[in-house]
Amino acid sequence: MKKFVAGALCAAMALSMAFAPTAKAEEAAKLTREDLQALSEEGFVTEIEAEPLEITWGCSGTLTGSIGGDAMEDGMAALERWTGGNMKIDFHQGGELGGDVELIQSVALGNVGVFQGAPTSQVTLIPELTVLDIGGLFKDVESCNATLEAMKPKFEAAYEAKNLHLGGMWAADFRILSSNKPVQTAEDLKGLNIRVQENEYHIAFWKELGCNPTPLAFGELYVALQQGMMDAQENPPISIFGPKLYEVQKYIVETNHIPFINTMVMNKALYDGLTENQKLAMDQLFEYLARYQKAGQAQNDAELLAFFQTPEGNSIEVTPVSEEISALFDAAADKVVELMKSNGVVDPALIDEYVNAARAQ
Repeated sequence: MKKFVAGALCAAMALSMAFAPTAKAEEAAKLTREDLQALSEEGFVTEIEAEPLEITWGCSGTLTGSIGGDAMEDGMAALERWTGGNMKIDFHQGGELGGDVELIQSVALGNVGVFQGAPTSQVTLIPELTVLDIGGLFKDVESCNATLEAMKPKFEAAYEAKNLHLGGMWAADFRILSSNKPVQTAEDLKGLNIRVQENEYHIAFWKELGCNPTPLAFGELYVALQQGMMDAQENPPISIFGPKLYEVQKYIVETNHIPFINTMVMNKALYDGLTENQKLAMDQLFEYLARYQKAGQAQNDAELLAFFQTPEGNSIEVTPVSEEISALFDAAADKVVELMKSNGVVDPALIDEYVNAARAQ
């Protein structure tokens, strides 16, 4: 056990927020929950003399039964253990405190302490996050997280301008393509009817690839695929598994075209008002959750992709994206960048900085 003393604070606060497990998906599948706990706490101060504090934490999704739920449960327990029971999280999931947009606004106003969720719902409040909708920039999760770390000062400043503290931002996996038709060549993409989110940048990306992207409510997707109204869709593996989309698909291509990013956002006034020991404990909790979910999601995705290839998973053919298709991504990303700049919502310099940082990985 490490005892916290004043001299240890700087070293502990300097823990790399860019930490990412080096285990590949195959190795990550061997991790137990105890392994994930140990990995997530590695190098932390485990005895912190912090003043009593309870922080309200909201999430619109239901995490119970998922890697995120395990991470939250174990992270809250770790926080209490580090602080001798003095610091606690009052966690509310499943939209108990509101949807994503309402939650991020509540955190900015100070009515909720921390919001956990995807950046998608935050772009109205923080338009700089729009750059995260540029597809085709990353080859793997590690390069995405390295880019997010490089861009962290810019994103932090954007959050702070809205009375928010960015506690964590990371990618655990990607959106991938599932289809009823084989997709291995540029020709295969032409005219492919693919369901996408109601997002002009996602639509522009797929159009540039030659597809016919169509926004559709997620709840209507299964029937649309089943009846042939749509040929394909794109989502992370867990979103293919949960609503059983694999039952009405024949192919999965690991396009990894857009990262699935998570954020943890705290009210800035609340964070600034913490003592140094309380800040240390919260910084460790944010990093604990990021580490846990990165490693745990890699394990979960590997298991899901293996399941899809079994008879119970509809014997789907799972393949990596072909070089021919991935070679098209730069031009598609450039088309999105052009559209984003023309909209004038985000500083063009920030867009270029993000794209250049991504392509430098």
